[in-house]
Amino acid sequence: MAEYNNYFEKTLDFINIYQELIDCHLVDFITEKLWDKCLPEKLKSELESINTNDNIWMESNINPELSNFIQLTRSLSLKSCPAVICVDDLLKLLPQFPNKEQSVKNKFIDPKSQFMNTKKSYEIDVLGKIIAEMALSTHSLVIDAGAGKAYLSTYLSEHFDVPVLAIDSSQVCHKGAINRQEKIGKRKHSLTKIRYVVQELDDTTDYNKIVNTNYPDWSVNRNLILTGLHTCGKLVHSVMKAFLRAKDIHLLFIVPCCYHLADESLSGRWNFSKNARMLAQQSIERSRHNKHISPSLFYRAVLQVILHSIGYYDTKVGRGGPLDNFADYAKWALSKIGVDNKQIPSTRALQEIYQNYIHFESKLHLFQTLRIYMSSVVEAAIMLDRIIFLQNNAQYSKIAVVRLFEPTLSPRCYAIVVIK
Repeated sequence: MAEYNNYFEKTLDFINIYQELIDCHLVDFITEKLWDKCLPEKLKSELESINTNDNIWMESNINPELSNFIQLTRSLSLKSCPAVICVDDLLKLLPQFPNKEQSVKNKFIDPKSQFMNTKKSYEIDVLGKIIAEMALSTHSLVIDAGAGKAYLSTYLSEHFDVPVLAIDSSQVCHKGAINRQEKIGKRKHSLTKIRYVVQELDDTTDYNKIVNTNYPDWSVNRNLILTGLHTCGKLVHSVMKAFLRAKDIHLLFIVPCCYHLADESLSGRWNFSKNARMLAQQSIERSRHNKHISPSLFYRAVLQVILHSIGYYDTKVGRGGPLDNFADYAKWALSKIGVDNKQIPSTRALQEIYQNYIHFESKLHLFQTLRIYMSSVVEAAIMLDRIIFLQNNAQYSKIAVVRLFEPTLSPRCYAIVVIK
């Protein structure tokens, strides 16, 4: 599909122009003078004249440079890509069995009966009904790659009688899945169509062999579906590559997440830095909804000044710590990374340091808001990198990026579907 390629080109052009702003890290905001270093001059000048009480998440904006920037990021998000399909149009890609479709889509599942929180229940209900429709329509067995506690697998098996192979590398998740199955099983005599396997998955995983081992009576003949809900990091790439090699897996439906944990560009067109991949994890919809940036971001930037002054560079502090005031946060952070108590400034000294840099706070919040706007463009580039890799390597009849979930409920809302 040329549309995906053209859109990918546009996202890469944007990333190239704003690369410093995308690749930077907020902890360096003060020490590396990121405000001056990363912002285009006209945009920076305009932002410096903005009242910091103004809400730049507003749809309309009287500042032309900022307005153009925001509109450009929106125009390059997956939400604006004409080749991305919505979930309601997804079944148009698939073999249609109207009666089954009706019974699947109209079936109500009580989330409390599944031992899931609201977010997980919503995701499983949306994806589960789609996978059930696919499996029932094509008489297929479903392979749930990176199954975790097997929420999706159990849902498919219990409610739609779909045979499922749930594979995960974690013994802890495996035990959790079995425990959950036993709890659900108290209401139902057995779950006869689900098998659990603990195994590391990679590019060379032989899914046919695993199916044959665990479902010896299943006649494998282009009747396997490979899926994963919020498949993490590098596992997404491994699943995709294994799908390309497996002739009996006729359909791939995968919802990626944890972009920062996959450092490989599959198309070879762009090397996404870790900071760029971390930025892609941001949710513009949730940020716009919450209209709040944690004080820890500015605290950490001021802490960086102190760390440099005592000879600590490239230091990882991690999350957590008190956020009521900077002095308590700084003492917690400095103690955590092993700074000698004699080197830790007094509460008064820490408060003075903080006041010396407080004028940077509003700029940092504006700076981070701009970066959050860009997150949707970087996410688009990462997802399109994958779809183009599949386009170039798969013999497919249908291929698409699907907007599967409502992003305020589930920020990693895009899926990749390929039908051989």
